[in-house]
Parts: sequence; structure tokens; C-alpha cells
Amino acid sequence: FDAKQIVVSPIGEDGVRITEVVDQDFGTFERHGYQRLIPNDFGVPTDVVATAPHAEDDLFVTDEGDYTRIRIGDPDITYTGQHRYVLSYTLPLARISLGLLALDISDENTDLETGRIEIIVTGFELTDPVCQTGDVGATGGCELVRDGDVYRAVIEPLAPHKVVTIRGTIRSVSEPVEVAAPPLPDRREDNSAAWALGLCALGALAAGGGFLTARRLGRDQVGGATAADAAFAGGPTRLVTDAELDAMATTEFEAPRGLRPWQGTVLLAEKVNAFSVSAWFSDLIAQEVLLLSGDSPQVLSRGPKSKDAAADVQEELDRLFASKEEIPLGKYQPKLASLWKRVQTSQVKAAKDSGWWTKFPPGSQLKFPKLYGAIVAVAMGILVVCIYQHWLRAWPAAILAALAIPAYVAGKLYRPLLPVRSAEGSALALRAESFRRFLEASEGKHVDWAWKHGLLREYSAWAVALGAADAWGRAIAGSTVPPQQQAALTMPLVMHTNSGEWMQSRSQPSSSGSSSSGGFSSSFSSGGGGGGGGGSSGSW
Repeated sequence: FDAKQIVVSPIGEDGVRITEVVDQDFGTFERHGYQRLIPNDFGVPTDVVATAPHAEDDLFVTDEGDYTRIRIGDPDITYTGQHRYVLSYTLPLARISLGLLALDISDENTDLETGRIEIIVTGFELTDPVCQTGDVGATGGCELVRDGDVYRAVIEPLAPHKVVTIRGTIRSVSEPVEVAAPPLPDRREDNSAAWALGLCALGALAAGGGFLTARRLGRDQVGGATAADAAFAGGPTRLVTDAELDAMATTEFEAPRGLRPWQGTVLLAEKVNAFSVSAWFSDLIAQEVLLLSGDSPQVLSRGPKSKDAAADVQEELDRLFASKEEIPLGKYQPKLASLWKRVQTSQVKAAKDSGWWTKFPPGSQLKFPKLYGAIVAVAMGILVVCIYQHWLRAWPAAILAALAIPAYVAGKLYRPLLPVRSAEGSALALRAESFRRFLEASEGKHVDWAWKHGLLREYSAWAVALGAADAWGRAIAGSTVPPQQQAALTMPLVMHTNSGEWMQSRSQPSSSGSSSSGGFSSSFSSGGGGGGGGGSSGSW
């Protein structure tokens, strides 16, 4: 409440008439209007009248037994900001005929501060006028003094949950004098747009700081001073950001020597996931170690060159096909699911042992430095307290939220930037990315060249691994490779086109999964009280 003027005057034999002029600021909260809760110990309020100069002033009066609830406003309309309400009502059983005025102006249930409250008593001649404010039972705290034809008490400010009571012995009752309502308070400037811009700027600063911190912490090692040196890990090492490393990549028509497709996936994405495991399977299909046949469903079996596979691969195939030599896809296959998990586990171990990362190899838990995490954690903890205490709309809490929340989200989003490749890892990643760009930009003539050189199956496996399967498929469609050969020579692409059947085969029926496209990872990138009336006030 900005201010309240409470005018008390006699009416009838035992009643008092009370007029409240209330200037209330809803701030950014949406409220219907002013609400008053009045105890019925001086009788149920009568002759209730309300007006509001700049808001709806529909009146709702409800007798709730011990209290009467008065609401001013329209249930279908809400307001924010500053508004004035004028409420008048009669307490018919105030017992002034006994010669005592004892009236509670406000009780401990009013939970909003009032900037200035002025109490005016008119129509009474009093001896020993008293004003009391504070906690229940408190004495003093304010004064009710004679001011011409009226008695006046001013309290500024009145803290929440404080009782205000006026008392006095009534010597006589006379005609009340008219009391003018105070002028409307000046409208406060609406700084919401400036606050919004400022808080957005703080949020951008926090998020940008998280990004810059992650990018700096995740800089990769490269060898030499040029892109050519970096691609072969030559010369003294230096640190570059993911974006700078990305700029060093070219377009290379030859698959990276010494790398398997799944390793290319892990190098670019810097993580082991479903795509790296899919790349492992598509590579075995390209080598004809595994064979896919049929249409719907497709059937997985040993390929004609399964005996030429490495010993560990042959061991896995023996476990996979131990009970049957053909595994139909499209429904859950426990042995295929188990193999999938083992491959993923082995890829994590291989990545950690590869020496291609100096910090946070795939499978590691990505963490910012402890100081950064501690600062964000403390800020978020304070913010939780602010929310619990309903302080979130205070400007310190708004500033804290604008900084803490974007910083926390940035920490989550930018953690993939934290892994640090070694010079060797950066070199291999550059070669894998350069080949991915070739596959992505390929045309039919490039497919014809790969076909004539016996590389079509291998390049198809790489296309799946590097997220270029769609582009490579379009290039195949524009090539001169005979249709009867295309299906056999591009069978690794089935890992991409039929990913749904593979997912169903490795996932329990009750589980759910998600798919995403391949490609270059973003990481490369009697005191008071005791009178009658009173009650609490607020809004609704």
C-alpha cells in the first residue's frame, strides 16, 4: 500500500462509519482489486459503498461468520500498477453509547507494508485519546492528537503484521466535519522496459561468459603453424578453439587412413553413442563381415568374409549367432541388444586409451572448474531461497535470476565444448571432417569414381558414420552405377535408412528411444489490539 486514509465518525446510537481511501500498488502482479476482511465483533458491516476512479468498482460483500469479506473489482478483469479505492461501511455495534471508543484499524494479518497511514477521528470529543501500534499487546508507537475539529494519527511506514488501535473516552458526539481525500499520488515511472533490456543484457553476459569459458577451456592442441601441419600433427603444438579447428578443414576425397568409420564418428562428435555403434555395424556390413538380406523385415546374418574379421569381432559374432544364424530385425533381439551395449563399452575404453584427448575423452563426466560450479551453485541456492520467501520480484532477486539461470543453463549447454583433443586427435579429426565435406558435397561422378575403384561400400559406411548418408544417397541416385549393383554396394546405408528396425531390435518393447542425424558435432564447434473492527486488507 502506498497510503491509506482512515476516517472514523459516529453514526446512529452505537455505530461508527468508516471511510478508507486506499492507494495500492499491485506492481507487476495481476490483481482484480482491493480486498478487506473485517471481524464481525462490532456487527456485520452495513451500508457498504465502494468506488475506484481508474478501475472496476463492482462490490462483493460476503458474511463468512466471524468475518465479512469485501472485494472491489471485476472477477474477469485484472490490473497491475497503482490504483485508488474508496470504501465506506458502518460497524453498527461499536458500543459508543458506553462512552468508550476502542477500534482496531489494522490487525496482524495484514501482510503488506503501508507507506503512510493517516487515521482521522471526527464527530467525537475525546479525553485521553490513545494510538497504539506494534505487535499484539504492544503499547505506544503512535499518537492520536487534536488537530482543529478532528483527531489525527500518522504512521509512516506501517510494517506488515503490525496492529493499530485507537482508544479514547467519549465526552460528547457531534456532527462530523467533512474530510477531504488526499490527492492521488504521482504515478511512478514505468521502468519495466529498461529493466527488461538490462536483465536481458545481464543474462546474455552470463550465457556468453559460460560459452567463452567453455570454449577457452576446451581449446584443442594442433601441431605446427599451418592447417597442413595441423592435419599431420607436425611441429610445436598450440591451442585453438573448435571454430578455428573447423576453419582448418578442407575437402578431401580420400577416407582417413588408419581410421575405421566409427572412430571418425567419435573424433568429430567427441562422444560414444548410438551413431558410433551404428558406424561399427555399417563398417562390418561394408566389409561383408555381416550381411543384410530381405526387405521387411530385414535379416542379419554372417557375411561371406566373416572368417577374415579380427579375432575379437569373430568372437562377438559367435556369441550373436550362437543359437541361430539369422536374426530378423524389427523386434527385440536380446543378443543383438547385448552386443550393442558391449560395442559401446569397448568404444568408450578405446577412446580413453587412444591418446586423442588430453582432457575429457568420450565417456568422461564433463565438468567446469570447481570455482565456476561453486559460484553458480551458490547463486542458484540463494535464488531458491528468494523464490521460497516470495522475494523473486525484488530487484536484487531479479538481477540474481538474470545472472544465475543463464549461467546454469549455459553450463549445461556448453559442456560438450570442454573436451580437449591432443595434436594427434586434432589431426585425425581434421582428416575425418575434410572427408565428411567431400561426401556431403558429392555428385554422381564421385560415386562413379568410388565404384570403379572398389570403394563404394567403404564410402557408404563412412557416409553413415559421418552423418552424410542422405547426401551420399542422392549422389548414388545420380550416378551411373547399375541399379542391380547399387543395392549390394550401398548396403551400409541401410543402417541409416532402416534405423527404426535397428532401434526396435536393440530396445526393450517398453523402452523409448530417440534418433538424431549424424554429421559434425557442435563440439567442433493492553496493548495494541483489543478493540473491535479492524481486520486485514490486501488484494484479490
